[in-house]
Amino acid sequence: MTSFHFSTPLILMFSMVFGKTNNSGGKISPAQESMDVKHYTISLRVDPYKKTIVGQVTILFQLLQETDQIEIDLIDKYYVSGATINGTSLAYEHNNNAVLINNYGLGLFVDHELVIKYGGRPPEAKNPPWDGGFTWSKDKQGLAWLGVSCQSNGAHIWFPCVEHPSDKVEGAEIIIAVPDPLMAVSNGLLLSKQKEKDRWTRWHWKTSYPISAYNINFTIGGFEVLRKNGYVLDKPIKMEYYVLPEMVSGGTQLLEEAEKHLNFYASIFGQYPWIDEKFGIVHTPYLGMEHQTINAYGNKYKKTKLGYDFILFHEMGHEWFGNFISVKDWKDFWIHEGFVTYAEAMYVEKNHGLEIAKAFVKERFVPNIKNSKPLVPAFSSTSGDVAGNDVYYKGAYVLHMLRYLIGKQILWGSLKEFVNMPKDLKGNQTTTKEFISLINENSGRNLDWFFSNYLFSKELPTLEVVEKTYKNKKFIDMRWVDAGFKMPVEISYESFDGARQKKLEINNKQKRIVIPVNSDLKIDPNGWVLCNIITSIE
Repeated sequence: MTSFHFSTPLILMFSMVFGKTNNSGGKISPAQESMDVKHYTISLRVDPYKKTIVGQVTILFQLLQETDQIEIDLIDKYYVSGATINGTSLAYEHNNNAVLINNYGLGLFVDHELVIKYGGRPPEAKNPPWDGGFTWSKDKQGLAWLGVSCQSNGAHIWFPCVEHPSDKVEGAEIIIAVPDPLMAVSNGLLLSKQKEKDRWTRWHWKTSYPISAYNINFTIGGFEVLRKNGYVLDKPIKMEYYVLPEMVSGGTQLLEEAEKHLNFYASIFGQYPWIDEKFGIVHTPYLGMEHQTINAYGNKYKKTKLGYDFILFHEMGHEWFGNFISVKDWKDFWIHEGFVTYAEAMYVEKNHGLEIAKAFVKERFVPNIKNSKPLVPAFSSTSGDVAGNDVYYKGAYVLHMLRYLIGKQILWGSLKEFVNMPKDLKGNQTTTKEFISLINENSGRNLDWFFSNYLFSKELPTLEVVEKTYKNKKFIDMRWVDAGFKMPVEISYESFDGARQKKLEINNKQKRIVIPVNSDLKIDPNGWVLCNIITSIE
């Protein structure tokens, strides 16, 4: 749908626009690159019976450079009924999933207020949260139950915004009106709930922390609220769980488990980033998502065989990796997902020991690695470019290998430093390049050969093994085929005087090991190295 509105006699000048696709991110337009959005105030009336939303979004922004147009992302499915800047109604175009407004001389480096009024029927999620949208459902009492998910598709599927991972605002207010007795739950702290006519209530939430657009969210339902006064590293924190009545049983235990996991993460990566607001969980009609201070949860209290709730643990971890430290380009998305996935292996090791952790990695990570494309693709990637399991499991395995290569102390210390250190980019945003630089510095080694193979190529390195037998001995030559690759490899075998295990420094030159003829050589018996092995017998 394309809409035009002319509220002044001025003629709107059209230009080619970039426009958003069904994926978040991609190449940011020059117009949006010139903007720095500071704050969103989202005020909506959500009708779960008609499945519609209507309202307005106020966008506080500055211009950093001259631009002919102000460009805001919003899918064409909505109608736009008005646009003002600093109180002046202006002409606009709504096309190609963007709202365009001509810039008639807005000053640089000063605050401006853009208000966009809009409404319509939001897209319904096909496979939430991976293919997002609105999930309209009902609880067992027949009351409406709504969840919103938009990380992959982009926040512009429900409110006007600059929909790009590089745009992280300083805070947001989310004001949602719903029919009684429903609640609207969102990020940050609840400032007020105001009764309106016709038995509606307006719920006003506010977060004062930096936040990405896709992390701004709300959920609607006939919730009960379970509360806990928790502690994270001896600092008090407000903990809340918004849950449907049919799932209240088990909710208290979920909050108790959440407090334990918060303390694990804080002990490893630093204090919970949003300690002055809350750690919230909201019961959703989809599996889960890491919405900042209000994690979506639909796992029905299921436990892993090691006794913890995986969805609770994983989404909570994103409060550090993904929400606090975040990436400006989806090409670096493995920093969000791979790091949190590896944190689970760290948790298993801390609670169950290294041997159980290695078994966990072998069972959980390895079968899910596909190597279908480079882990870190080209610049200006969309969320679709990094879809799939590898950002989770191969990303986590890269960190698992780093632990083997540089040691637990250096890696774990570097991960904590990475979360909290000053970044080159604002808003605690980072890049793969910045992480590689940190690891090289802290390890005192140039590991570009490692990252080049595992992050920027989809092909795994190949270990060539050639075996020759002479009399009562086997002569085994090993080398890495890939130029410059020099990963050490553990081996084990039975010698004449018992079991032996060694770590061999292997590069592109053949490394020979001699073992008894009746012994079998085990390469990488502890499962540290992700590679292909080509064996030949001469």
